[in-house]
Amino acid sequence: MVSQGESNVQPDLALLLVAASRAVADALQETMRAADLDEMRSSFGFVLRALGDGATLTELADRLGVTKQAAIKVVDEMERLGFIERRPHPADRRAKVLAATERGHRVRATALKASRRMERDLRRVAGDADVDALRRALGAFLDQHGGLDEVTAGRARPVW
Repeated sequence: MVSQGESNVQPDLALLLVAASRAVADALQETMRAADLDEMRSSFGFVLRALGDGATLTELADRLGVTKQAAIKVVDEMERLGFIERRPHPADRRAKVLAATERGHRVRATALKASRRMERDLRRVAGDADVDALRRALGAFLDQHGGLDEVTAGRARPVW
């Protein structure tokens, strides 16, 4: 008899992907705490990536695939915490350009460093061939189910 919590069955792919996503989010959150960026939330990371060199609220919402109302809530909080700022739009007096502050750029650099460290650690454990195969498989999965273009452009749609 198999006790609760034990199983002879391999976890399904969806469960593995969700658990991996959670593990990455947890590792990034711990990295932010260690860098004295305790206020950082995973949703902010999506915004910082989507901003690129700057964007209007409408452009940001489009890049994230969310409504302007959803985007403004996160933008307001990120501005209050000093991760982004609103700057005058060079061609439209009524519009503002959202841009990462020095603190926001520090978050991006810290997260990228952590991501590279996670991959290096996995390569040590699983080997280059398996990690390369995992990257190809995830790329094929995203190509099949949508999202590869966003990832290739360095963005991902938020899950908030």
